[in-house]
Amino acid sequence: MEISTFELLVKRIAPLPPPGTPGAAALATVARRVVQGYFLTISNLEDQDFLYTLDFHISLPTPPDPDRTLANNTVVLFDVAGANQPLTLFPTTATVSTTRFTTSFRLGAKQTASVQLLPELTPALLANPNPDLEVRGFVNLRLPAVFGTGPFPAPFQRVPQSDSPVKVLLNPEIRGTFLPNEFPGSGTDFDQINYPLELASGQGLNEIEPDPGGPILIPNPPTIPIPGLIDQLSLREQLVVDLAPLSEEEQIAALAGVISQIEPSEENLKNVSDLLSKLNIPIAMEPVA
Repeated sequence: MEISTFELLVKRIAPLPPPGTPGAAALATVARRVVQGYFLTISNLEDQDFLYTLDFHISLPTPPDPDRTLANNTVVLFDVAGANQPLTLFPTTATVSTTRFTTSFRLGAKQTASVQLLPELTPALLANPNPDLEVRGFVNLRLPAVFGTGPFPAPFQRVPQSDSPVKVLLNPEIRGTFLPNEFPGSGTDFDQINYPLELASGQGLNEIEPDPGGPILIPNPPTIPIPGLIDQLSLREQLVVDLAPLSEEEQIAALAGVISQIEPSEENLKNVSDLLSKLNIPIAMEPVA
């Protein structure tokens, strides 16, 4: 289900005038830098825990701009009632033109969590007097099917987490901090803003339909040479269809039976890397020296 829009910023709130413009210093004081992030409060109203997935769909210019993407620019944090825990944000394809990024987290029964998508604040970015990080898009929440087992000939399955819609409370908002022009030097005059975002459903109480799942087809037995596996086009296409929507944990579980049987020669590892690339898994395998 669609939740809301989002917008991440690390930039000045208004363009600076050219040097020498009358009143430029005063305008620079007003047009401070803002650091803005996306916060989602989510409550699991059910009596059991569930694995949730957030998809962040971004608007990417043509050609792609490294300051207009979530790749290498963001951190994702998850907090229930303690310290923030980092989550991994995965691009759905290993290309610079990726427009969908995904992360997953498990939330216990009757628990409420804060999920935060924030700009990654490096010293270089904070010291930049005119940063230009700006990413916007929309957020989708899913209840993904999880890895399970089933009868032959498809012993590996993606199974739904629930037989009925799962109830959640949602509250998305934007929070921002205005940095003084002297920061990170002597400036300490910070101001903050926050405002709620309109939910796509128009209501805080929502029901998520579980993903239906289906079979995961992998070679059986897992002794097929990797070059031969890549040559089996129909099998490769089936893997792409079945594995692409899964989380990293589920993809690794499904492929472990194959990868564990690989002879670690340079040629084999190159072929495995090619296969993982075709499955949209940004991992390259190299021999250990």
